[in-house]
Amino acid sequence: MSQTEVETGVHEILSVLTQVAAGDLSLRVQTSEAPDSAVGALAAGINGIIEAWRESEVKARKIKRALEAKLGTIETQAAAIRELSTPIMDIWDDVLLLPIVGVLDTRRSTDVMSNLLDAVCQKQCKYVILDITGVEVVDTSTADYLIKVVRALRMLGSRCVLTGLSPAVAQTLVQIGAELSEVTTLRSLREGLRHCLTSIRNER
Repeated sequence: MSQTEVETGVHEILSVLTQVAAGDLSLRVQTSEAPDSAVGALAAGINGIIEAWRESEVKARKIKRALEAKLGTIETQAAAIRELSTPIMDIWDDVLLLPIVGVLDTRRSTDVMSNLLDAVCQKQCKYVILDITGVEVVDTSTADYLIKVVRALRMLGSRCVLTGLSPAVAQTLVQIGAELSEVTTLRSLREGLRHCLTSIRNER
């Protein structure tokens, strides 16, 4: 093999490697040299590396698509769970009910307030009953959230009734100094609904 042929072969290899490094894994080193020659063996080795690289990229893309599909499913399921965990029910004319069960963390509190305010605007209801029978623990952030909900509802022309306070929750609210003078508090959901219906009747 002449020096010129070697230089030409090396130049071809470098050109292909440059384009492969830029992301084009479809290229292969083309050479007329015998496989057992230095240039031919080098070209075959580089082509093998490129092929393995291409297969690795294909697998990586498949894995990425599968992960993205799973993440999409997880996000959809999470949204469905959040919606189910904050069911807003139209239980009577001008009365909405939101039973709250479990812990109110920051994300859930945001979802609850957003969904509830949207429902109030759509229904144009006069009363909202927040039933916290299923809430076992109330901390400062939860109490602050409840006050914010009450104030936001009032700005939309709807009044809030808080029902289902357990003795432990009531004691906690007192201890942390929660200001609940802006909201009507009653022991049970039945009493809350009776209060709303009586108020609506008196307004007519």
